[in-house]
Amino acid sequence: MAEDPLTRLESNSSHMQSDIQDIKSDIRSVTGKVQHLGTEVHAFKTEVTKEFGAVRLEMDQLRSDMVKEFGAVRLEMGHLKSEMVTEFGKINTTMASLQTQIVQSKLWMLTTGVATVLSVAAVVGLKVH
Repeated sequence: MAEDPLTRLESNSSHMQSDIQDIKSDIRSVTGKVQHLGTEVHAFKTEVTKEFGAVRLEMDQLRSDMVKEFGAVRLEMGHLKSEMVTEFGKINTTMASLQTQIVQSKLWMLTTGVATVLSVAAVVGLKVH
């Protein structure tokens, strides 16, 4: 026996209503999951922003420390340069003093040598007469 079209239409209609209810349920489930995913994405974005802020802060602190340390190195280099100039000045003064002493010693030796030669010549000259 063949079903009458009205019975078949009612049967198809109830299947369609069941399918529509399933689709609505699936849509609600997906909507809930999308909302949950949105919440998770927002939390992730907040965490990433916080971590990047911490990295920026750490980089700024490192930059500040580097500037401070380079300044200390420059200052120390300036002190060393000043000390080197002072020490080289002392060395130059000492060398000049030594040169003066050497010249004085040479003059003394020359004077003493000439005086000795003249003394010997005078002694020899006196004995010859």
